[in-house]
Amino acid sequence: MSVTGLIRLIKPLGLSENAIRLVLSRMSKRGWLQSHKLGRESYYSLSKEGNKEMLAGKRWALDKERKEWDGKWRLVSYNVPEHVRHLRDWMRQELFCLGYGSLGGSLWISPYDHHQELMKFFNKIRANEYVETFEAHYAGPHANQKLAQKAWDIHGLEKRYQKFVKEYSKLLSACKNAIRKRVEIDPKECFALRFRVTAEFINIAIDEPMLPLELLPTHWTGLRAKEIYLEFWKILTPEADKFVDSVFEAEK
Repeated sequence: MSVTGLIRLIKPLGLSENAIRLVLSRMSKRGWLQSHKLGRESYYSLSKEGNKEMLAGKRWALDKERKEWDGKWRLVSYNVPEHVRHLRDWMRQELFCLGYGSLGGSLWISPYDHHQELMKFFNKIRANEYVETFEAHYAGPHANQKLAQKAWDIHGLEKRYQKFVKEYSKLLSACKNAIRKRVEIDPKECFALRFRVTAEFINIAIDEPMLPLELLPTHWTGLRAKEIYLEFWKILTPEADKFVDSVFEAEK
């Protein structure tokens, strides 16, 4: 898409033309976008690396599933020598992305079995000799739910979800009323609101380890937050897509 088209597409999100050009330049330098010139106009498209990052973000934030729990904990412990200490950052990042929680130091736990993914990853970075994995049942002195609160910031995550629900549940009701009364809604505004809701939900959901419900507080607010996010997508998408289609149509 041309820079002109991208500016028209992104402007409803509240960014200035200069800010949009700066974002495009930075994304290009990071290898997420590829560009070419046609006459005096610059055109951008998603690079292979950019597509990979986009799909990874979607997988980490939106495609994660909550599973049934067999009552076992999966533990990962590592002891990385100083001469390869850079491996620690890679391990921590991978464990976090898989939903593991830290009990301090180099001990991580998960209620789910990610053994195959971890072995593939440790083989890739040549870290097998520094890692040990276990399956165990927790023997106290606290309940499993209390153990989960030590390994993950469940209280902080719950507060973030509560804030999201408080802000967007009323707005969702207002949108539904407007649609019910057949009030005309600007497609640009629908696009901007859909983007805003999605971005704020993803910002929380990417940190959600998708623990079994028995390890979470009763009436976990994350469930309601996702319902709100999905409802917004359902009701805003028809008009939002009209705006997107109009921008693409102008590119022809």
